[in-house]
Amino acid sequence: MTPARKSPSKSSTKSAKKVAKKAAKKATKKVAKKVAAPKLVKPPKSELYEVRRSRIQGRGAFAIKPIRTGQIIDEYWGQRITHEEADRRYDDNEGRHHTFLFVLDDDTVLDARFGGNDARFINHSCEPNCETEIEDGHIYIKATKPIAPETELTYDYRFDWQDEYEPEDIRYYACRCGSKKCRGTILRVPVYLRKTVREWLAGNDVKKPRKPAKKRPAKKAADHHVLHPHVAERHATRSR
Repeated sequence: MTPARKSPSKSSTKSAKKVAKKAAKKATKKVAKKVAAPKLVKPPKSELYEVRRSRIQGRGAFAIKPIRTGQIIDEYWGQRITHEEADRRYDDNEGRHHTFLFVLDDDTVLDARFGGNDARFINHSCEPNCETEIEDGHIYIKATKPIAPETELTYDYRFDWQDEYEPEDIRYYACRCGSKKCRGTILRVPVYLRKTVREWLAGNDVKKPRKPAKKRPAKKAADHHVLHPHVAERHATRSR
């Protein structure tokens, strides 16, 4: 005759459940960690420049070798996130903050704070010696003129203008590049507002002028073909 088994007590059942719950929680955390935080690839380091203190702002990138016009200086690296995630991470309403965001396209933003390289330290200038170029899902920094060693590398940030901007917003985005062509702000200012923005930067909160109505494109004559002057110039340059 098989002896009857004792039924486990309530306290031992509770402790067993606790142990099982803890083990399951631990395993779930490990899996979530692996999925949510993939290992970022370390970007290669450019041999053309190094990071030092800058008179423009904070740290900047300085050429350590001669750079020729059109030469790719570096690629802008960073974690690829959505615009919504970028807004969540960096809220302008919480005051001025230093961000390393670069818009790649309508869906993607690169956040160089995570997985970024030294290209994030290239400062803004209204009279730059570099430009950015987006190609096949990558952002490259190219020289627009010959750059001698010890020269700080810069490009024009040209932040998009928002119609709701007021004088305090303009001063928030003040430019410190110090060039002769400095427009006073890292924002891309519409032509009709340039005079007003100069006043705002000087501390005079003059009234914002009305946005001019868009001009309707002139109708093209049907009996002849009109070439855009820039197109004609390019064709003329290429012809032999």
